[in-house]
Amino acid sequence: MNTRNQIITSYIIKILIVVLVVIISSFLYFRIDLSKSKSYTLGKATKETLHSLKDKVIVKVFASQDLPQELSTINRSLKDMLEEFARNSHNKFSFEYVRASNNKELIEQAKDYDIPAYSFTAYEDEKLVTKQVVFGLYLESAGKSSSMYLRPGMEQMMEYQLLKQINKLHPDNLPELTVFMDSLSMVHQYTNYSDALATFFLELMDNYRITYTDLNTRPKHTPVMLCLGTIDTLSTKQLYYLDQYLMQNGNIVMTQDRALMFLSERGSALALLDGPIFRLLEHYGIRIEPNIVLDMECEYGRGSGLGTIVPYPFIPRLRPNPKFPYTAGFPVITMNIASEINPVPDAKIKFEKVLQTSNHSNVLIGPDFRVDIAVQKGLDPGYLSQPPKTVAAEVSGTFHSFFHVALDDSTFYNSTDKSKIILFADSEFPLEFSAGAFIVLNAVDYLLGRNDMIKIRSPRDIYNELSAEVYMQKHQMQPAEQEKTISILNRYFRLTAIFLPVLLLALFGIIQASRHAAKIKYEEK
Repeated sequence: MNTRNQIITSYIIKILIVVLVVIISSFLYFRIDLSKSKSYTLGKATKETLHSLKDKVIVKVFASQDLPQELSTINRSLKDMLEEFARNSHNKFSFEYVRASNNKELIEQAKDYDIPAYSFTAYEDEKLVTKQVVFGLYLESAGKSSSMYLRPGMEQMMEYQLLKQINKLHPDNLPELTVFMDSLSMVHQYTNYSDALATFFLELMDNYRITYTDLNTRPKHTPVMLCLGTIDTLSTKQLYYLDQYLMQNGNIVMTQDRALMFLSERGSALALLDGPIFRLLEHYGIRIEPNIVLDMECEYGRGSGLGTIVPYPFIPRLRPNPKFPYTAGFPVITMNIASEINPVPDAKIKFEKVLQTSNHSNVLIGPDFRVDIAVQKGLDPGYLSQPPKTVAAEVSGTFHSFFHVALDDSTFYNSTDKSKIILFADSEFPLEFSAGAFIVLNAVDYLLGRNDMIKIRSPRDIYNELSAEVYMQKHQMQPAEQEKTISILNRYFRLTAIFLPVLLLALFGIIQASRHAAKIKYEEK
């Protein structure tokens, strides 16, 4: 009788332990990120921002039930990311999906929050129909608000996009940045690329507290200055203040053309720039050559012949140096009309190549840039046979002032060995939102020491070994109702994640109880 009681008691204890473990585990959060680049693990910069929140951030998500496939994928990524934000915010961040009786009502509600509707086409009953859906979110905190709509491809930078929205509500947490762009360059960029220029400046304001300067007076000495190119001739005073900013251990990220394309009704033409900015850089040991680089690995465009697609070797696909994190993660990096950068012979500087063309390169030497010849020769290996050309470089070492005496009453600095210059030989590079804009921002953060922000901003692989999409791909599943199948598979995966640990714990308890009972029987014999 004692033996039976011992066995029953042992079973009860084991079962109670299993139940207790399950109850305790329900209050704990444990998650394994199986994506290759840890896309679902929040970066340090995001966690620090969430931990420092003083006011609550409330998020409203507007998502139609009948989203197309590409937006449904983003919606799943969004929900996962919002849950991570909430768990790391100490109850300062919360979100909810807005409900409505029908899609039309949801669209009308979203309009009140400046979130527009999407139009997309889909096949229904073997007919092509046009539908409207809404997909976006609205954030509110401490009397401030911001809104954003979500589009295909955004899931790779979901954390960055959400963090930007929070920073809009709490801009005091952003670092300071001084920005210079001469007026003629501003006019040129606005005339030819107004939308891209406006978007880039909005991106700047979402990431930094901006102080603009025309360099006619001494600029505010923030840790980094972003120089967005000059076309006009800088005055001696402007050169002096730029020089003295560097001499005071300032760091500079510069985008600067040597050849500039002008667009008109008659077509396009290239002009060689030759101002004092190039003599200033050469004094520091950096030379932007009077040429434009060509590369066999390039973009393609429509030629003069109707329907003809031809290579554009003057829009090279560039190879990043893996040493520098600010160029990592971008599948395609291009520059449009970029020039070669080289160190001045015998310059005592550290010149490191950041972006280069391929082993099948060439250059067009100015001022007579025969772009038509480059297009005609296309991918001729005999023409594009030169070694790689550097179009972006990081330069450090000892820089000596371009001037000998002070031009104002302030302190004059002769030299510095603590400054860095990151130079991109293309002023339009920040306007390329496939990669250029984010690489320039990453370069700024690199000099600010914000490497965690670089990781968040750079695209990350969202491949998940246990996702429904990967499962369907491995088993070559092509269901007619893809969304329904994905939903069912995800439900199975969630149920498995919930009950499998419980079953394993229960099985472990039963095995342990059986072993204990067998041991007691053996001892009684």
